[in-house]
Amino acid sequence: MRGWTIFAGVLAALASPLAAQETRVAPEGHTPPPATLDQVDWLVGQWTGTGIGGAPAMESWLPPSGGTMVGTFIQETGEGGIRFTEHLYLMEEEGTLVLRLKHFNADLTGWEEKDGMLTFRLIAVEDCAAYFHALTLRCRNPSFPGEGLLAAVRMQSGGELVFRFDALGPEHPQRCPDAMTTIDMNQCYADVLGRADERREAYLAKAVEMHADRPELAKEIAASDAAFLAYRNAECGAVYEDWKEGTIRGVMGLTCSISMTDSRTLTIWSNWLTYMDSTPPVLPKPKPTP
Repeated sequence: MRGWTIFAGVLAALASPLAAQETRVAPEGHTPPPATLDQVDWLVGQWTGTGIGGAPAMESWLPPSGGTMVGTFIQETGEGGIRFTEHLYLMEEEGTLVLRLKHFNADLTGWEEKDGMLTFRLIAVEDCAAYFHALTLRCRNPSFPGEGLLAAVRMQSGGELVFRFDALGPEHPQRCPDAMTTIDMNQCYADVLGRADERREAYLAKAVEMHADRPELAKEIAASDAAFLAYRNAECGAVYEDWKEGTIRGVMGLTCSISMTDSRTLTIWSNWLTYMDSTPPVLPKPKPTP
């Protein structure tokens, strides 16, 4: 497994041990369970996020073709170039699934030997998740499979490298594509959070105004938002703490806050700015903050 040795050697120093590990390791003599590509159709799409050293990363998966799903992974440098890429095959084989991949440098020279590759055997398929030996692919939120993807790989050191991706598309715009440094990324994501908060406050103000004839209800709506902010600060503060050893910590904490804020705005809209009949909503349905 020379390829695995290269992979681990390059990335081990970048992998921070997590309190609760995302990856699993197959026990001795484990037999991969029955599985088909239909069980991992939630992977199909383009996913973008922050990768090694806070630099942008992207993963893409095509629909099945000939019993195989083809995927690609791109890790950028902090200066906007390509650091390395992966070419992935998720295959049906002997009634189960196996994932194989090869790494390439920016000049298309391979990490592995000419005919070499990394092979990850399946441990389990669960709701919106596929666990391979030392590698995990799962939905960030099983209730909303199209919103985000988590990919994790366990290093020989025992730590993990974890990528958290958002869906890329009209409903999930790519954020901060021009940010090149950690400082730029932090500032850009802080600006996104500022826009998300401005819209939340506008929707909240309209909700309170719409129910001004019921003072107690308007008071409770406002109080619920204060409670949300306290919860957001605690939850996303915990995310920041989890990533405090890495330069990505700022972006991870801000991403948490943006996601929770967008969800809160949608809740305000759904509960207080829409009607049970065909009457148009008071304000447009909020989409993820670009």
